Amino acid sequence: MRKLAVSNQKGGAGKTTVSLHIAKAAIEHKVRTLIVDLDPQASLSQSFPPADGSESGLMASALFEDQPLRAKPEVLSEGVSIIRGDKSLRNINGAEPGVVKRLAKHLRSLAGEFDLCVIDTPGSIDFNPPMTAAALVAADAVICPFSVGLYEGKALADLWDFLRVIKTPAYNPGLRLMGLLPSKINTRSPEELEALEELRKQFGGAIIPGMLAERTAVKKAVMAGRPVWQKVRGAGHQAAAVEWRTVCNYILGNLGEMKQ
Repeated sequence: MRKLAVSNQKGGAGKTTVSLHIAKAAIEHKVRTLIVDLDPQASLSQSFPPADGSESGLMASALFEDQPLRAKPEVLSEGVSIIRGDKSLRNINGAEPGVVKRLAKHLRSLAGEFDLCVIDTPGSIDFNPPMTAAALVAADAVICPFSVGLYEGKALADLWDFLRVIKTPAYNPGLRLMGLLPSKINTRSPEELEALEELRKQFGGAIIPGMLAERTAVKKAVMAGRPVWQKVRGAGHQAAAVEWRTVCNYILGNLGEMKQ
């Protein structure tokens, strides 16, 4: 089971929207997918309503307990399950010895049932609360959506420094930094496009090809709990569908889950 973390410490960068679309794309390609929501707000969980007659399953806070899992992930459909975010995540003490590595251990116990695990993280990078750090310790790769703003260069530098800490032998030296993903870009703003080009010069190949524009069609699709490439109407919607499919296919191909 390949594990992909979606991470950025800044709110509004589009982490949950990216996680939703990657998971939906994987499901469409018949990839056995486990969705893990580590945000106490559980926004990603809301995009995956329970299946008719399904039972509640393992909650995300249990992934930080120092004991074997006592429940299974909630089944959404054949080959697709979710571990929902819950408010108890707020009570996890990152200073407790070993807590940051428990997620990795528990996900290994589920690895035989899935091909891909998509992990959505809260808007923080630190060891306390430990959710983002634990996701990075557990992950094989990380993708970092970011929007362009006045303070984005400094925020991205801080994020990159934190990822380097995680890649040390003490945590997860095998973590692959798939890259930074330009997200929610206002393509009608010359200043924003210019700022993005400056960031590309600053971070080079760390910024992955393509970008995701700020489009109303994306917001409407997320509110409906579906990927933006479904039920396409209009030129703007079509443009959004192409952008998101291209990026999701790139990510899944990079993970080895489909041919690019």
